[in-house]
Amino acid sequence: MQNDFINFMMYIVYIPLVVIIHELGHAAFVILFGREVKEIRLGVGEDFFRFNKFVIKKSSWWTGYCSLGNIDSLATFKKLLINLGGIIFNLSTATFIWIVGDAQYADWYRAFIVASYITALINIIPFKFPSSKLESDGLQCVQLLRTGKRDI
Repeated sequence: MQNDFINFMMYIVYIPLVVIIHELGHAAFVILFGREVKEIRLGVGEDFFRFNKFVIKKSSWWTGYCSLGNIDSLATFKKLLINLGGIIFNLSTATFIWIVGDAQYADWYRAFIVASYITALINIIPFKFPSSKLESDGLQCVQLLRTGKRDI
């Protein structure tokens, strides 16, 4: 029972970290292609903490957003990489930790790996988030492949 509680608490800690890594993945490709990242946000609501372009909101820390400058002039392939950047970072960090992680500490990092893979899987599925106008990375990729444009 105690072990279940500890595992649950690790998910509470790791999910915001996984979301930040996901948003940094988008930001990394934006910067790589010479464009501006306006803001990286964790959560929703009023500001809890702000440092330069990084903002933590007061609630819903399982959500994140990377606000971009104008990327319209970029090639479709580069826009696809920007959209897939979060998924790429989630899969890369989880796989890296899985490969190099010491089995002795597996109980501590297993929740991070699972949360990272689940986040990547959810984000690759094309759908609109029901509580907002935002679209999943997968849906944005589908739109890019159809039209060459993002709808956000």
